[in-house]
Amino acid sequence: MKSEIVTKGGQKYIAVDGKIIDALSMKSFRPTKNNIGDFYKAGIRIMQVYCSGLTSALGLPYSLYGETWFGDKDYRFENLDRQIDFLLETSPDAYIIINLHVDSRQWWHEENPGRPSSFTHLSQIAADKKWREDTADYIKATIAHTEEKYGDKVIAYFLLGGYTTEWFSRQDFEESHPIKLSAYREYMNDPNAEIPPTDEREKDTSQIFLDPEKDKNLISYRKFHNHLISETVLYFCHEAQNELKHQKLLGVYYGYIMELRGRGIWNNGHLDTDIVYRSPDIDLIATPSSYQFRGYDDATANMLMCDTIDLDGMIYFCSFDHKTFKVKNLLDEPRRICEDAHSEVGIGMLNNSRKDMLPTRKHTTDAMRREFMQRVYKRTGMWWFDMLEGWFYDEGLMEEAKHISEISAELLKKPMKSASEVAMFVSCESLYYVNKVCNINTETLCKQRDALARMGAPYDVYSLNDIDRADLSKYKLLIFPEAFYLTAEQREYINAKVKADGRSILFIGAVDYANDESLSLERTKAITELNIGILPANEKQIHSMNSTFGYAQAKNPTMFVDDDSAKILGRYSESRKCAVAKKEFNDYTVYFSGLGNLSHTVLREIAREAGVHIYTENGVACYVNNLVAGVYNTKNEETVITLPSDGEFTEIFSGIKYKTENRKVTLPTGENPAQMLIIG
Repeated sequence: MKSEIVTKGGQKYIAVDGKIIDALSMKSFRPTKNNIGDFYKAGIRIMQVYCSGLTSALGLPYSLYGETWFGDKDYRFENLDRQIDFLLETSPDAYIIINLHVDSRQWWHEENPGRPSSFTHLSQIAADKKWREDTADYIKATIAHTEEKYGDKVIAYFLLGGYTTEWFSRQDFEESHPIKLSAYREYMNDPNAEIPPTDEREKDTSQIFLDPEKDKNLISYRKFHNHLISETVLYFCHEAQNELKHQKLLGVYYGYIMELRGRGIWNNGHLDTDIVYRSPDIDLIATPSSYQFRGYDDATANMLMCDTIDLDGMIYFCSFDHKTFKVKNLLDEPRRICEDAHSEVGIGMLNNSRKDMLPTRKHTTDAMRREFMQRVYKRTGMWWFDMLEGWFYDEGLMEEAKHISEISAELLKKPMKSASEVAMFVSCESLYYVNKVCNINTETLCKQRDALARMGAPYDVYSLNDIDRADLSKYKLLIFPEAFYLTAEQREYINAKVKADGRSILFIGAVDYANDESLSLERTKAITELNIGILPANEKQIHSMNSTFGYAQAKNPTMFVDDDSAKILGRYSESRKCAVAKKEFNDYTVYFSGLGNLSHTVLREIAREAGVHIYTENGVACYVNNLVAGVYNTKNEETVITLPSDGEFTEIFSGIKYKTENRKVTLPTGENPAQMLIIG
């Protein structure tokens, strides 16, 4: 059996022996006949196996089925077989994804003393040849066994490593280790190179940029630290493909550039994203849905650059591991039969007062619809994650899962592609030149997603390194949220190709300000074509278009516009200096904002001026592509959505038909905040 990614009607699909299947799945650390059986009855036909003998960050085993790697070349796959056999017995015509946990085991550390755990200190062991080779042998042996025995059922493998199995180097905080130091010296081709100490790695919290001269070694080390993680991922994926020979799909959890706040993106080592996404050995990328926007009133968000993943020919899977209303009473659930004494501890650690708790059945089903709309809008895969068993033990939830499965199967028959007229280009490389404790990434990337979801128009997200590969003809507004560093090629492309065709460009903050040679305000002036200065006293709030936005803390440097040829659109709250400006040229328009985390009001008005079609007003979240137009609104009884053309359109969850008046449809969102029309 061969599984692969195929493109049909502009959309990427998983195909098994040429047959397209729905990328809707189910996963659990505690699979039982109840939860697997429930989702199977709901129409889910991709089930997941978790092959692990290790303990999670919650202090409980990832899998109750037990270990498969007991010693050097000592592989015993009876426990893996038991789990696969159980799944096939419970869901006989389902396909299977194997989640293979590759982290170092305790017995391995006893036989190889002095080496850190790859689960907690990935960057400190990543360069160790012995660990790599032993782990690669285990990966290939597991794949060989599984393919020989279950090759007609298994469609994909995910390689899981690092903290929380998401390739995070969570607990070493970039600290040195003899293994890592040796690798760094080889990377630098300098036997005397040293890893920067903590006081060099962490600066004043208000300082955005590193000094190109004083921090030269730190900048080099940051690049090494991140490349070490990405290269380790690629090494194991390549070894896996030596066994798979690209006959099955292979995936990893990686590239949380939009999600990891503050120091997390640097410490965990997820900045070298482009090399992973462009790898010919990787087919699938997965993350959970954003933890920052899981509340009932939130709009939801993805953690990474979805459209770069699509551009690179891969499929993105997003996990619904939200805490359903069943979690708070899990220990009283009579159907829970996993017989795991650790689970009570784990459930207690999940903190039932968290913002992402969905307190009622209705809240949970509304959130399920919202996440499904996001999945359809971005044309991704998705799975329901019953983490510790029982999160979906409710007839109403399973009815909703079945309903969504049926809708998904129908949508699978229709071609889908992006209808976005707005694109954002994220620069991972820029963050190498940033002080990791200044929190600028939280403001410009993580928080900004909420306003983007509420600006009233769909948007695409690419890596800045893909600006020359994206089809710019589709877009009327391009956003650069933190393009602090530009290569000469990117600078030339922006000036020659982006600034054209009547397009609008929104630059945010210190654009093209940092590189290996200097920090230069002149480069920022040149790329924005605005006269820009630096405030003598930094500010954190901007008033613009009847809204206020900005940062939790002022950052240095903070830039303002002093240009008589530009139109003032917003001012800093204290100095009243121009903070948001617009400048029109013959064939393009430049917008500039000194701070990120722009309000949805400002984004919507800039998009409207750029000629972007606005579907919703007043901060109502929308989910739109060429086939569907969805909204999520928990605040109002009705929601008005403006469509590109008049007609009669069917709402997918209710089946109700709506007719437009002057291209507008009024949807009754009071009882059902998530609604989506078929418009294509």
